[in-house]
Amino acid sequence: MVLPIDNPSKSYWIEAAESELRNYRSTPDLPTETDVVIVGSGYTGAATAYWIHKFTAQNGTTPRICMLESRDICGGATGRNGGQLRPHAYSRYPPWSSRFGPDGALELIKHEMAHLPAFEELLAEEGIAEEVCFKLGETFDAAMSEEAWARLKDAYELMKKDHGENGDVIRDCRLIEDPAAAEEFTQMRGCLGAVVHPSGQIWPYKFIHALLRIVLQTGHLNLQSHTPAIHVSDRDGNGWITVQTPRGDIRTKTVMHATNRWVPHLLPAFENLIFPGLATLAAIRAPEGFIKRTGAQHWDGVVNNYHLQLPPPYNTIIVGGAKQLLVHNPQSWIRSDREDKLIPGVSEFYQSWPKSDIVGWEGDDPAELGKEVGVGGCWTGVASSSIDGFPFVGAIPDRQGHFVAAGYTGHGMPRILLSAAHIAPLILNSLDVAYTTPDLVKPYPALPRPFEVTRDRIEVLQKVDADARFEESVRE
Repeated sequence: MVLPIDNPSKSYWIEAAESELRNYRSTPDLPTETDVVIVGSGYTGAATAYWIHKFTAQNGTTPRICMLESRDICGGATGRNGGQLRPHAYSRYPPWSSRFGPDGALELIKHEMAHLPAFEELLAEEGIAEEVCFKLGETFDAAMSEEAWARLKDAYELMKKDHGENGDVIRDCRLIEDPAAAEEFTQMRGCLGAVVHPSGQIWPYKFIHALLRIVLQTGHLNLQSHTPAIHVSDRDGNGWITVQTPRGDIRTKTVMHATNRWVPHLLPAFENLIFPGLATLAAIRAPEGFIKRTGAQHWDGVVNNYHLQLPPPYNTIIVGGAKQLLVHNPQSWIRSDREDKLIPGVSEFYQSWPKSDIVGWEGDDPAELGKEVGVGGCWTGVASSSIDGFPFVGAIPDRQGHFVAAGYTGHGMPRILLSAAHIAPLILNSLDVAYTTPDLVKPYPALPRPFEVTRDRIEVLQKVDADARFEESVRE
């Protein structure tokens, strides 16, 4: 049985937010019965609870929801990621079009791109955009080597060739081919060229806590921190599923598995399908407005860094990646979930990054962290990897009343919100609850087919030699 480590490194996102929901319990004791148990209080769990509320509020049919979290609320990957709402606007087009054809690749890309207006509209409707530090704008992929420039430019050109320069999404992307202009735009020292496309940024932890606060105010959500689910049963003859926890059992009609890397803990069928990997990040003090755009640096298919800057009063740069360092010891991060460990040399790498990589940096060298290393200045987080590169979203075959959304391969921000909007009505249909599709989700695309959970997909992927793939990734 694998559960999240109970003493993870401290993340700036969590420590600086100072949320009153951090260790929240709605009631001293667990409810003995509910309609929906959501296991996991991160982005997937919170978005699912939110959409269940939005789908049923008009009808007055909101079911009882109990959300279980094994440690503090949103203390997992969502409270530890890079904060970039950054779709794959073009960069994954070559492999996706090779697998699914030009239209299939565009379907995947448009689903990600739809998250930008979806976030904007949701946050405006709820009045929380400023609270969660939301910002739309342009981002860039900065090529730091000829190899990277060839790969990024070729991806852009192939998508333009297949869909036309005025085609969906590609018309909103552009190249900066002059190195001097690219360096000026990206602020990345030594940039050879760049691809620019629409993007966004957000404080993920604050966003999740805001969604949970909204649903808690309806009275339909019971939120329980520090309460791991240790076993879930099948539905019995009376339609009940038993969820076991150290604090007692809950019987429920449905279970939403929203634990990402830890889904195999309760669903052994996913043992060979979803794997962990450590990400490392740091918070750097910087002058207000110093970083103009979110962005990423690329050297090859593995080595990259990514960053954003928070607005006042924080003004902190959040930077992640450090693969220049990590590639020398891949066992330290590939298939690791040791969030309690800071990989040696990472904080020093990040503190040297502004002076070595940002044009015009006049701050300290080494740079000052936003907090001390042990209290949020530098941290690790567990990302999940799906064995076929796509998340599993939907009803679990042969497990009535069980649903899952997990395996986002380190790219959940522009995938989860609308995936959860797909899951919510499936849960409500299982409960035979009347609902009305909210205007917030009506304009957006359906779930991409590669995300769907099917019996065939699971059975095929269970036969893949995951250990061989791991050894290959380490050698690379």
